[in-house]
Amino acid sequence: MPRYSTAREDRWLHPSYRKAYCFRYRNGMVYTSVNSVRKATGLVWSQKNRKLAMEILERRIQEEVFGKKIQKSKYVKDLVVRFFNDRVSKLSQATQQRYKRIVKYFLYENWSLDDIQLIRIKILEVVNSMNYNLSYIRKMLSDLKGIFNYAIDLDWMDKNPIITSMLPTIKRQEVRTLTFEHIQKYIEFFFSNNQEPLALIVEFAYLTAMRIQEIIDLKWEDISDRYFIIKGKGDRNRVFPLNPFPRVKEILNRMKELKLSKPGVYQNQQNLARQIKKANVELQKRYPEMHYEKITFHVIRKGAINHWRTIGIDPEVRNMLAGHTREVERNYYLSVPDINLLEQRLSKI
Repeated sequence: MPRYSTAREDRWLHPSYRKAYCFRYRNGMVYTSVNSVRKATGLVWSQKNRKLAMEILERRIQEEVFGKKIQKSKYVKDLVVRFFNDRVSKLSQATQQRYKRIVKYFLYENWSLDDIQLIRIKILEVVNSMNYNLSYIRKMLSDLKGIFNYAIDLDWMDKNPIITSMLPTIKRQEVRTLTFEHIQKYIEFFFSNNQEPLALIVEFAYLTAMRIQEIIDLKWEDISDRYFIIKGKGDRNRVFPLNPFPRVKEILNRMKELKLSKPGVYQNQQNLARQIKKANVELQKRYPEMHYEKITFHVIRKGAINHWRTIGIDPEVRNMLAGHTREVERNYYLSVPDINLLEQRLSKI
C-alpha cells in the first residue's frame, strides 16, 4: 500500500498530494513517484528543472489518481512561447536573435505537435529551398532539434521531427588556428596605438580559450584568488583555475590597475570583434604571410586549445577548461598535428 512521503534532500514533495513526489534516482535523473509507481521524466536532477519536473508530477497525479484525461495536444506557437520564456530569454542577445531567425525560417505555421510527419516534411521543404552553406543549415537544424527536444521534455511530443538523416553531411575542413607569434603582433600593435586593454584582452583570450561572449560576460565578482567562474554556452558555468596560469592572474591584476569596469570592457560581441577586424587590416599589410585576414576570436580560441595539446594538457582537462566535449574538440578544434608535436611526443617513448 502506498505510503505518505517524507521530505528529504533528494526529494521534491507535491504540495497537496502526500503520496507523490519527484526524487533523484541513482543515475542522476529526476523520476516521479505517484502511489509508489515510479516513472522517468528524462530530466537531469537540478534546481533549474524543478518547476518542469513538478508540472510533470502534477499531470501524472491528475491522470493516474483522479482519472482526468489531460489534453496533450499542443501547437508550434505554444512551444515557441514556452521555449523562449524558459530557455532563450536567459541567453545572450546574439543567441536570442539566432533562435528568432530559426522560428522565422522553420516554424512559420502553427502546426499541431502531434503531426510529426507534417512538421518534418515542412522543415525539409525549407531546407531544400535554402542557399546557405551546409554548415549553417546543419547548425540551424541542430538548434531546431533542441527546441523539439524541449517539447519532448514537456511531454508535448513523443518523437523529435528532426532526425539524423536530415542533417547535411559536412566535409571536414582544415581547422584554422594561430600561434602565440600572432598574439605577440596583436599586443605590439595595440600597445603602439595606446590600446593596452585590447592587448590584454587578446592575450587573455589566447591563454584561457574563452569564447568572445564569455569574456564580455566576465565580471570582477566572478573572480577570486584561485579561480574565476566562466558563464558558459548554454547556461553551463565552469571554473578556470588561476594558479596553473600565473600570466592570466597578472593580466587580471593589470586590468584592475587600469580600473576597467570589467575584464572584457565591451558591452557586446560586435564592438569587440570590430576592433580585431581593424587590427587585422593593418597587420595583414605588415605580415601577409601570417594571414591575419582570417583571424577571429574563435580562431584565437582554437589556437589556445591546440597550444594546450602541444604542451601536454590531457584531453579531459582541456575540455573542462574549454567547456565542450571531446567529440566537438576532435571534429572542430584540433588541427592536424605538426611534425614538431609528433617528434616531441615520440621522444618520450
